[in-house]
Amino acid sequence: MLLRALNDIWTALRSFDEQALTFASRAVLIYVIYILTANIIKKVRGKKCLKLWQMVLSVFVFSTLCVYLSYLVSLTLSGREAGSRVNKVNLEIFGTFDMGGSMSAFALENVLLFIPFGLLVPLTARFFKKWWNLVLAAFISSMLIEISQLLTARGYFEIDDILLNTLGAFLGYMVFWIAYHSYIAVKHETQIPLSRHEQQLNRITLFLIQLLPIVLLVLMILGFGNDDALKSAELSSFVTEKLLYIVNKLLNLKWTAQKIEESVPVYEGAVRKGAHITEFALLTLFTFVFLYCRKLKGRTARIITFVFSFIIAVIDEFNQYRIDGRSGSLKDVALDCFGSAIILIVIFVLLKIAGHYHGHKHGKAGVPVQ
Repeated sequence: MLLRALNDIWTALRSFDEQALTFASRAVLIYVIYILTANIIKKVRGKKCLKLWQMVLSVFVFSTLCVYLSYLVSLTLSGREAGSRVNKVNLEIFGTFDMGGSMSAFALENVLLFIPFGLLVPLTARFFKKWWNLVLAAFISSMLIEISQLLTARGYFEIDDILLNTLGAFLGYMVFWIAYHSYIAVKHETQIPLSRHEQQLNRITLFLIQLLPIVLLVLMILGFGNDDALKSAELSSFVTEKLLYIVNKLLNLKWTAQKIEESVPVYEGAVRKGAHITEFALLTLFTFVFLYCRKLKGRTARIITFVFSFIIAVIDEFNQYRIDGRSGSLKDVALDCFGSAIILIVIFVLLKIAGHYHGHKHGKAGVPVQ
């Protein structure tokens, strides 16, 4: 069901590439002009200006949000012909679910569509870092889309769409919330001063929200390992095809759909290896942050994190021996450990830089990182 929902969204979004990217590029250009002008005015007035990295980060986040919103508007409104849908209002809650009451692929699509909303919008304004403001914004945005669809006959007004969109935004916000407060906790443990807008969380709350992504990642890794050979191959082919499409678009390779389809078997092995490295890099990152915020610093945290990732990798490969058509592989364990090692090196370097920068800025020795 998940693959079907993702494929439906992917197919729909692809048909709006040109229109959505045109909208987004214009919005980004206006934003760049605005932020440069605002900085020049601050400079003239003798006020504190944004640093270059802050400007680049701000433009990147805004650009990502614009691309997402452009696709969303194209998919739900401007990409449809006015009067193409017969006016209909469906106020039945869970009316879009399957007969058995389970979530249908269509319902899941409505959840997935708004997950980026909950993740990206809080990054653009401090107001939306409070969950109730974000949820209200998602609810209003979804309702405006539904009302616009109804008034222009570009779609149906369905209460389920609003509820599921809002749920998706909340799930996206949870991802943001975990990342943001983990960042604050790491700053605190690294003895880097917090800004006046950054507050400490309750220790129990922080423990739970930092443990959650570790549990979810372990379940995801073991869940993929439990898939039979056919389902695993279907998933890897799906991901490879979508990645090739994106690369073709970004690099302007001008590959045809047939060329992309024929190239899937060629690149599928590399994508599988990349997936192993990526999922264990993420597991390592979240595990290290969890330990670091529990007063386990430097070498100790890195060793425990690596050992934990190694154990999960071994369990995952051993588990695959039980699945028809699949087998464990020491090479996959090595790839998993490689992903873990890479992220630990990156973390070590970043903490060194942060400690050196903070120490230099305040005229004292940097934060020690063993």
